[in-house]
Amino acid sequence: MLPYSLVYVAELVSSARRYAEQPSIRKGDNVGSRRRKRQTFAHPIGRFAMTLPQIVRLVLLSALWGSMFLLVKYALADFSPAEVAFFQAVIGAIGLLVIVSMQGGEARAKLDDVLHRPGWALLLGALAIAAPFLLITLGELRVPSGLAGVLASMAPMFIALFAPLLDPSMEINRRQGAGLVVGLLGVGLVVGVHLVGSFGQFLGALALLGAAASGALSSFVVKLQYKDKGVPASTTSFFALSVASLLTLPLALITAPRELPGARAVLAVIVLGLGCTALGYMLYYRLIDHVGEERAALANYLTPAFALFYGMLLLGEALTIWAILGLMLIIAGAEITLRGAKRRGSRSDVRSRYQIHSPFH
Repeated sequence: MLPYSLVYVAELVSSARRYAEQPSIRKGDNVGSRRRKRQTFAHPIGRFAMTLPQIVRLVLLSALWGSMFLLVKYALADFSPAEVAFFQAVIGAIGLLVIVSMQGGEARAKLDDVLHRPGWALLLGALAIAAPFLLITLGELRVPSGLAGVLASMAPMFIALFAPLLDPSMEINRRQGAGLVVGLLGVGLVVGVHLVGSFGQFLGALALLGAAASGALSSFVVKLQYKDKGVPASTTSFFALSVASLLTLPLALITAPRELPGARAVLAVIVLGLGCTALGYMLYYRLIDHVGEERAALANYLTPAFALFYGMLLLGEALTIWAILGLMLIIAGAEITLRGAKRRGSRSDVRSRYQIHSPFH
């Protein structure tokens, strides 16, 4: 969801690996040691050490993605859910096309891949963008924006849950089961405490969970049919957004209200497409290029916190201890589940094969 997602960056994987495989600075190298101390911040978990500019990019990306759920609320005031999904996809596709054109090289050369494999592009667009966007907008008709961000953060757990079913090399173990239970307890807190007021709210929560599951499924299409075949991530994202635009267009036309939308709703869909989608992808790719995929994936855990904050500050939504506890359990369950799903005969976890992407995939 994105969102999850929503996190499958092909051309940057090699640079991320080179970053991770750089030889550590020798203790005797005093100049290198002093330089390293100046550039990084100590963290109890060494692999998450980041420089101040990298931390700023991470927080900015999370704040941008977290604002999606607020902007969807603003857009739904004057647009139908299908219209919001369509405009976010088509504006995002235009922004990604500009990015791909500026990148040139392999990113531009692979644009004809969609003509050679239209079936996979159709599946990618449906799972990664069209279904999640529609389900998120439908869910937010009933569910507060902050809680929508929390429920959409379930995507990493769905990735780990689907991996053993779709990839024979992955195995299920007790740790993965324990992580799933922890995450479900978090969902139970959020849904049970906040969304039991009506059947419509319950259906809205299911729609948001469906968005997370759809984004998780798209990760397998991205990994097996695009990343492994050398299609750059920016090009893959452009395919997904373009196809989703075509898929959501008929629904958008059918459900379009007769009244002209207000300025705030129009501005919201523009920011959703250019800011949360196109700019968000670009920031995410750059972050992976500089710090690697695992550290960049931290944005998926910070995003729902920003969604809760925006909802409380700008929409007057209640921020309760149950929502915070539910979010913490979902994040903990996702982390346990991802580390629990291992390849048979390998120590690497599922995160190294199927990347978690943005919460709105």
